[in-house]
Amino acid sequence: MILKYQLPQVYQTLLPREILNFEPQEKKATCDTCAMSRPREKGPIHYREDLKCCTFHPFIPNFMVGALLSDPNATEAHRIFRAKIANREYSLPIGMVAPVKYQVAFNNREEGDFGQREDWLCPYYNKEKSNCNVWRNRGVVCTTFFCKSSYGDRGIDFWEHLNNYLWYVELALLEEALVMMDFSPRQTMTLLDYHNRTDGTAAEKKSWSMPEVKFKELWNGYHDDIEGFYKKCFEIVSNLDKKAFHEMLGEQGQSLEETLFEIIPELKVIE
Repeated sequence: MILKYQLPQVYQTLLPREILNFEPQEKKATCDTCAMSRPREKGPIHYREDLKCCTFHPFIPNFMVGALLSDPNATEAHRIFRAKIANREYSLPIGMVAPVKYQVAFNNREEGDFGQREDWLCPYYNKEKSNCNVWRNRGVVCTTFFCKSSYGDRGIDFWEHLNNYLWYVELALLEEALVMMDFSPRQTMTLLDYHNRTDGTAAEKKSWSMPEVKFKELWNGYHDDIEGFYKKCFEIVSNLDKKAFHEMLGEQGQSLEETLFEIIPELKVIE
């Protein structure tokens, strides 16, 4: 399957065709047949077959939350998001963030924890179908994580570079949406501090939810219509054209693109 149909839909009109039209042939690691849950020799690192690599709470940026809320078929995602909003479970203007309590535990994990701890199972994981409730608009880590690659080390290198590029893209787009929704750079930096934490306050490490006062403060007056806010972020990003997107990336983003342009032909040769 070409990347265009593996990546979140919002990228289909923004990313360069060299990336969108690349068709990686990854046969060693697939979501349906987890290579790490059935290793030839089970070493210290392997995954439970019912959990796979989904023992992770991904970050979903504001515009992708909006995309899912705008999708009439994503009913299970709607239910999960609404519960997180109602419980103040780190549903923030930047997007759906893992609670700090979870982040601290995960980022201080021990070898062998990943793929084994059921209490870390992704909230968007569909246990009945063993698949993802937000797959078409999933976050960067879930889009680019491959435990093994049919291309060997060069393939793993490609997915790591794609991860870096898409994280940069994701950040640029969510920040653009916040700017258009009247959030200042300082407010945005405060919000981003809730992402990928290795430590937290005593209160943060005890609770899955945010205090109401802090929650409302971070929402900058939008706390009464959070769903509408996310949908507006999706609308803002959806209305960007390729020229505006490319200018938004700047030199650093374009450099990350060029690295991918160099790697993709090498993988096509390996095929």
